Amino acid sequence: MSLIEALLLKLKESAGYVPIIEACIIGFVAGGSSVLLSMGVTALGAWRVQISEGASPTIFLSAFGLAGGLVAGFLVDKVAPEASGSGIPQVKAWLDRVMMALDFRVALVKLMGGIVALGCGLFLGREGPTVQVGAAVANPISRWLPTTAAHKRQLIAAGAGAGLAAAFNAPLAGVVFVLEELLKEIRPSTIVLTTIACAVASLVLNTFWPPHQRSIVEPLMQAISFKSPELPFYLLLGILSGLCGAAFNAGILGALNFNKKVLRLPTALRVGLAGMVSGAVISLLPISFHDYAGMRALIIAGEPNTNVVVAAFFIYSLLTFLAYGSGAPGGLFAPSLALGAALGHMVGVLERTICGTDATVTFALVGMGAFFSAVGRVPLTAIVITFEMTTNFTLLTPLMLTCILSAAVAELVFKGGLYEHLMRWNKINLQGPGTSKSGQLLLAKDILRTSYESFDGSTLVREVLSQIGGSHQRGFPVLQHGKLVGVLTQTDLSKLNDIDDFGRMTIAEIMTPHPVAVSLLDNLDDILFLFSRHKFSWLPVTTDDKLQGIITQGDVINALFTEEERTATLKHHQIENPEEEKNDSENSSALEEKEKSKPSSDQGE
Repeated sequence: MSLIEALLLKLKESAGYVPIIEACIIGFVAGGSSVLLSMGVTALGAWRVQISEGASPTIFLSAFGLAGGLVAGFLVDKVAPEASGSGIPQVKAWLDRVMMALDFRVALVKLMGGIVALGCGLFLGREGPTVQVGAAVANPISRWLPTTAAHKRQLIAAGAGAGLAAAFNAPLAGVVFVLEELLKEIRPSTIVLTTIACAVASLVLNTFWPPHQRSIVEPLMQAISFKSPELPFYLLLGILSGLCGAAFNAGILGALNFNKKVLRLPTALRVGLAGMVSGAVISLLPISFHDYAGMRALIIAGEPNTNVVVAAFFIYSLLTFLAYGSGAPGGLFAPSLALGAALGHMVGVLERTICGTDATVTFALVGMGAFFSAVGRVPLTAIVITFEMTTNFTLLTPLMLTCILSAAVAELVFKGGLYEHLMRWNKINLQGPGTSKSGQLLLAKDILRTSYESFDGSTLVREVLSQIGGSHQRGFPVLQHGKLVGVLTQTDLSKLNDIDDFGRMTIAEIMTPHPVAVSLLDNLDDILFLFSRHKFSWLPVTTDDKLQGIITQGDVINALFTEEERTATLKHHQIENPEEEKNDSENSSALEEKEKSKPSSDQGE
């Protein structure tokens, strides 16, 4: 046991505030990671622009983007494939008990890859990396002390929320994002831990890297207004944001499918090509187009003319599809906010042309939240994050109406938020918690089966067909070097009916990867929810990817029934035989006192 673990264990024995200390540590690390990412991206981006001014911009920016993309793609491909994309689907998957790596290795690659990719000109946001880094550092920290699986999930979710809070200097938005999108549950302990982590992360950001968002909005505070005659135009903005947000989601998925099914290139080469094309496009545009935050600030201030804003909307959309589709490490919050500001500005110009009033600043700010709400289907997070960037109560009414409307319209047109689709694209499903009292008392370790049949991923299918046919198991864990890498189900085996020759086919080629697994400390209520939600008949039980056993649906039902029957019998016995129960209690207490009075050597025996 390390010194830190020993100290924390001592604290846990003497006080109940260790979770608060853990949340503070997680918030500090998440905030520090966000500062490092911002400093790195800013420094590398400034150096890139400075050098390009003395050379041929087209050639240099294209070469710089290619080199940076190759480096970022190599890190993702060879060191931590889980660090590709925004990282939020991976965090959601881990929180929903899907086996995904989430550790310091992922955090380091996400941080370094994000700095290189974003600093070299790929049009993605910083919040995705900060969310995944926050969760990835919270996971090892949560292992410092023995704890329940539920508390561990809360700490990791708090780390992710702290990452979002540090990205936008919006601690309340970090809390709401955890409750609305990541955990989708409201528990007092979750709220407390996440609030502490987000507050500390924001404090670190303001101390070491004062954010620029406030300076963008403060000069425009007097221009923020809302009048009832403008309401039809805000409703129009909500509808357009919903439609465009749905189209944006479809574009992201289309870009991913294009890279996977058409290009079929290694990740490093895909990201490198995306960086090269992005650099070439950027070199042909005015300098104001070179980053989301700068253009977003100009759009909110109303400085560009309408033609420039329209061009920015379409160019940024295409560059985002190009960058995210390649698998580069980067987020989608910042692109969504920039596109929303552009859309809101255009509706504001329309309102000014028809009604003669000038509320383009307000429309641009509301558009930010509305577009983001449509993309992620997280209206509460969109409302809070936009409000925290302005702290203007005048904005709340149109913001709330527009965000709710945009999310509803987007859901009608393109069902499901972007992160849900990204998880499905990666063949990952969503889960949720249960509520039964008996199921919360019993844990997976109490009923798991340690006798089971499993296969190695390199085993040929034809070698195990007879074993599968004679087995009573409905499915089989698939291992590689002792670690669970997949499951072989009846659905997987049915694929063989469409294959003429599978003589050299291995189990790894037909298995289901990224299986849903539970830990030893998961309670039976949560496990039963997984069975009910996804029609599973069994689940693997793991510790750090190592298979500990399996649990079947029948095991859980029998255990819950037995526990309920035992509890009911005990209560009936207490009612029917109160004196006997009292005597048993007194005898038990006397026996305990007698045992305590024995010498220590007897206790040791």
